[in-house]
Amino acid sequence: MAQWLDAHTHLDSDELYPERVDVLDRALEAGVQKLLLVNSEASETSFTRMLDCLTLSHETSRYACFGVHPHQAVRYNPEIKGRLRELLHYPGVIGFGEIGLDFFYNYSPQDVQVSVFREQLQFARQEELPVIIHCRDAYSKLAEILREQSGEWNGMIHCFTGTTEEMNPLLELGFHISFSGIVTFKKAIALQESAIAVPLDRILVETDAPFLAPVPFRGKTNEPAFVVHTAKFIAALKGISDEHLAVSVNGNFHKLFLHSRL
Repeated sequence: MAQWLDAHTHLDSDELYPERVDVLDRALEAGVQKLLLVNSEASETSFTRMLDCLTLSHETSRYACFGVHPHQAVRYNPEIKGRLRELLHYPGVIGFGEIGLDFFYNYSPQDVQVSVFREQLQFARQEELPVIIHCRDAYSKLAEILREQSGEWNGMIHCFTGTTEEMNPLLELGFHISFSGIVTFKKAIALQESAIAVPLDRILVETDAPFLAPVPFRGKTNEPAFVVHTAKFIAALKGISDEHLAVSVNGNFHKLFLHSRL
């Protein structure tokens, strides 16, 4: 059986945290051996849950990243930044995020999102951590901001939902592209074309659990075990074996997050 990983999951969420041990058991049974945990909110409750999930005794390998989501950019302040600085030096923390831009929901004003994103990018570079980026309806602005700071990045565009044309500039900047269960949706034709086009040495797979469960679980609470369905769908799209994709995904994760940190 191929060995998989979930490159982005919110195990600290209200939906998953109460059954975190069972969720991890089901992931391991499905062949998911590594998870990257991402805080759901910029709150002490979320941070505490993350650390608990990170240190929980279990056979899965769990890593973490911390950051302030664009939805919560208005909450970013010196106190939050100081807390992040502490958390980013905790054992097992291998990335900074998720950070980015969301011009679809605009829960934080766009100018605030841009300002906080720029500051967190600088923060991540100071800490020498790969960045985990959220982007919705803002790929052009995202690429513009990234180019302003550097032409070369270590990071992942999580839950990519764009076209091949929107993906290519991010690949040129050095990013890995991570696909969620959305790629399995019947109408996600453009996204499926992106999954076919992305080079094997830049692809990752994720759940973004508890959100975005893939077919055949669409509409249900997502969890790390379901990443296998997304991965198998992508392998079929690309015309390669599950094992080939699994080797690529694991190698990419190690190269991006683990090679220089652990």
